[in-house]
Amino acid sequence: MPIIRNIVLFAGNGPQGVETICAHGNLAVEDLDNAELLLSLEQNCAIMDAALHISGDAHMGLHVGERTTASVLGLTGHIMQSSRDALSALMNVQQFTSAFSRLYVFRLERKGAETIYHCEPIPVWNDMSPETARHSVDIAFSAVLHILFLLTGKRIRPLRAHYRYLRLVDLSEHERVLGCRPSFGQNANCIVFSTQDLTAPIVGYNPQLNAMLKDLLDAEVRKQAGGASFSEQVRQVILRNVHVTFPALETIADVLHMTPRTVQRKLQEEDTSFRIVCDTVKAEIARTLLTNLQLPISEIAFKLGYGEVSSFHRAFKQWTGLTPVEYRKG
Repeated sequence: MPIIRNIVLFAGNGPQGVETICAHGNLAVEDLDNAELLLSLEQNCAIMDAALHISGDAHMGLHVGERTTASVLGLTGHIMQSSRDALSALMNVQQFTSAFSRLYVFRLERKGAETIYHCEPIPVWNDMSPETARHSVDIAFSAVLHILFLLTGKRIRPLRAHYRYLRLVDLSEHERVLGCRPSFGQNANCIVFSTQDLTAPIVGYNPQLNAMLKDLLDAEVRKQAGGASFSEQVRQVILRNVHVTFPALETIADVLHMTPRTVQRKLQEEDTSFRIVCDTVKAEIARTLLTNLQLPISEIAFKLGYGEVSSFHRAFKQWTGLTPVEYRKG
């Protein structure tokens, strides 16, 4: 919620604008101060769409990121502030992403003298609303550079920046904020750092506090994971792995470090099955993707693993009582 709060306050530019943006996301203004509130992807996209429209800022994501501090990440932000160096701070973001967001995957990759910082919105976000997904990546890229500056006192600029999305006409603002000319149409959203640059020390480094905070947050994350049903864990893994098409049982089992048989058994213990969980997720994704009028129904069917559009039509009608065309119309 703190990240959404930043977006709403930046774009709203006053009580009336803030109220209008919140209304688009079916959110009460006072909810902005509820740091524990989790929004659905649909709410998230609706709020960002409204914020883009009301602000009229074609580079809203970059500008929100420039105003972002580590505090929006909650306890993860405090862990960053007490880390040894910039690289350690980013490693902590990777470790504790689930503590502050379920809509992104942050990952570090080391390649020789370079460190690649990946920021990926969950795949269904890209399909549902590519424009807000791109702005969310802008926020992440801009914010991490600003936060590292606040933590180290140094401007750590990436060597390169890559986006999955279509190339923009004017890249001057991206060049100003990122410090390099980004490339678009790539196979990942990432910024590439010199690993040497990431050895910049954090001004507030405190090893004892850092260890204590990490133990505290790790226990909280484990508690949250333990409180979620196994079927909900499977659902989350599916949502994070719907790339070109719908993931198979073997893929989900691999992510969970289990055998397919174990996944099935644990789901049966909750009186459900992998097929039932998949159908629930497919119905959720289908309803979400149908809101993107530019996405052909045939492509949605393919992403959900249906070889024939007619099979998808039958399944969707079973889920909702409507055909995909009827649902999209109203």
